Order: sequence, then C-alpha cells, then structure tokens
Amino acid sequence: MFGFFKKTKKKELEEIKKLSKLTGQELAEEGLNQIALAIKAGSVNIQPGKIFNDIYAHGDTPAGVPRFTYVMFSPTVQNEVIARCTIIYDSQKDGVGCWQIDWAVLEQYRGKNWGGTIAKKALTEFVNGMQRLYPDGFIIEAIVDQDNEASKKIASSLIGDEEIVLNKSTGRNVHSYLLRF
Repeated sequence: MFGFFKKTKKKELEEIKKLSKLTGQELAEEGLNQIALAIKAGSVNIQPGKIFNDIYAHGDTPAGVPRFTYVMFSPTVQNEVIARCTIIYDSQKDGVGCWQIDWAVLEQYRGKNWGGTIAKKALTEFVNGMQRLYPDGFIIEAIVDQDNEASKKIASSLIGDEEIVLNKSTGRNVHSYLLRF
C-alpha cells in the first residue's frame, strides 16, 4: 500500500519537473487541454457566466490557491472547448492581492480574435464578482513570453502598463502587464 503512494509522489514530481520546463504559452495550451478533458469527462462543473451567455466558469482551489477558469465552446462543433482563460491568485503586491491571468485558444481557431474575446469576457466576469469582495481593490497581471506577439497584443489592450522583465528560471525576457481594479 505505501509503495503505491511512493510511486504516485514520484510521478507527480516528474510531472511538475516536466511542466516547469514549458514556456508560458505551452503551459497555457496545456491548461486548455486539461480543462477540455475534465469537462468532457464530467469531472468539473461549469456554470454559465453572469454577464455573458457564451462563457462558462469553473472555480476551484488547487493546493489551496483560488482559481477561476473560463471557457468558450465552438460555435460549430458541439461541446468542443476552443478557448480558455484562467485567473489564479498569485501573491500580494503593495498590500493588495495580485491575480495572474492567462488564456489559450485551440490552434485551428487562432487569428480570429477568440483569445481577445475570452480574455475580455473572463476579466469582465471576474471583476464583476470580485469588486464586491475586495473593496480596496486587487491587481490583475499577465506575464507573456517575449515572442508571443498575439498574447502581447491582447495583454496590451486588456491591461496595458507593460514592463519587460527577466524570467530568472528561463533566462529569457517576459512582458509583464499590471492593472489595479
């Protein structure tokens, strides 16, 4: 019995090590794949958006960290998740809660504004729900890989306030976008 747990822990560590080598874009795409699989398997419950009727939300707390995932489905293929936006609690910045936002779109739907659409709608839904809970405000931050032009465009229009910083774990620059609500 205890050998099973030992193997499981080793497997989890290998998965974490594998994920830590992925770029931000690859992690976002993996998140899209995972939520699509979970929805298909019925292992997560999604609820329709409060503001937009074409967006669905799922809230959970992996490792005790609050996370909200928003998805959009294909207009032509039944039950196909084509876009995902996740907003997850990250840390405190200047005494204010900071939430990380990212998004991903299935490859065949890219270049058609689905990324901008899911990001804007998810952020609107999130802000609408959270402003009542955080009267002192909160921060939204997007961190985008230096060569991800599509996401840099989305983050710039959605959040603005761009700063280029070095990602110490990869040795590459990333673009950080911050907005306080």
